[in-house]
Amino acid sequence: MSRRTNSSCLGIAVKVYLQLNLWVLVGYALALPATVPDLMAAQKPPQEVHGFDQYAVLYGIPVVAATAVTAFTCRTRPCPPWVFLARTAAVVALSQAAVAWAGARFDSPDWSSRSLAQSGAAGLAALLCHRAARWWEDGGLNGGRRRPAAGEIWHALVPFRASDGELPHYCVVMRPRLRHVEVLQITSQNKDDRADHIRIPNDGWDFTSGKAHWVEIGLLPRRVPYEKFTGARPKGRCPKPTWKQLRDRRPAPMPSGSPSVWSRITQRLG
Repeated sequence: MSRRTNSSCLGIAVKVYLQLNLWVLVGYALALPATVPDLMAAQKPPQEVHGFDQYAVLYGIPVVAATAVTAFTCRTRPCPPWVFLARTAAVVALSQAAVAWAGARFDSPDWSSRSLAQSGAAGLAALLCHRAARWWEDGGLNGGRRRPAAGEIWHALVPFRASDGELPHYCVVMRPRLRHVEVLQITSQNKDDRADHIRIPNDGWDFTSGKAHWVEIGLLPRRVPYEKFTGARPKGRCPKPTWKQLRDRRPAPMPSGSPSVWSRITQRLG
């Protein structure tokens, strides 16, 4: 037992050490726009960054590093392109703010000390962005319950289309909003004679019932508030061929003239 405990502790220590070095390297890459010109200015005679290629490398590396952080955050749960871009921009902006703060806070005449402080601040900012995104995906303000993501299959109290009321059903998440989730209902009732339903395989989400299932397609999604989801985790992911069909046959939005910026924002947030 003690040997197993020692091995576990050693594994945790190695993991922490590797992650610490990883975030230090990320911080070093994010801080390059501040540390490299600072180093060049400290040379005798002082030097400066010149040319488009040098600026492209100097400012391109932090963008690549921020993109890698976002990809690492989204590796288990793919996010929409606009979310990916927003998270990448947040990593860049917050890390540069942290670099500026560290440069003003630790105004040491020694370049290596300033560089270490700025790189550490940038790495910490990137780590906090990563943890904040994970916290939000794992529930955040939703009582610690994981937030549904597009393409996942969940169990929820799904509202009727033609009348008030709701019943428990499996459903495919089409798009999460701020206060609700847009879903398409799954049913075990035979819908082969309906053009607005298709068969959905049980692969990856229903391992026990053995029943055939159908899912809505080409219809406006139903809105399910977050508190109406009955589980803390998804049942699985929608099979890829079915998911592609659902996305390809999404109904076009109703024409309503030229919407204002505010209406677009409220529509997206729900």
